[in-house]
Amino acid sequence: MADVKTDYPARFYVSYDATTAVPHPILGWYDTWGLSTVANVPPAASMIAVSAEDWADLSFHACSGKAVQGGKIIDYTPPVPASAS
Repeated sequence: MADVKTDYPARFYVSYDATTAVPHPILGWYDTWGLSTVANVPPAASMIAVSAEDWADLSFHACSGKAVQGGKIIDYTPPVPASAS
């Protein structure tokens, strides 16, 4: 059995959908060392590592208002759809 700290050395990660237009939507935030299993977690190489400081910052580690662009997590507000006339 592999060691989670070897497979996920940074501990904290964000996954995103690289198949969509930029900026890419964030799909999940992971504390890999705190999980009982990483069976459903994407490989570390396909995610962005998050520092412990950023992970602890609730405004950074948010459920919305963030996206991925150029390999970095950015602030993002999706455009408001035009209303039907």
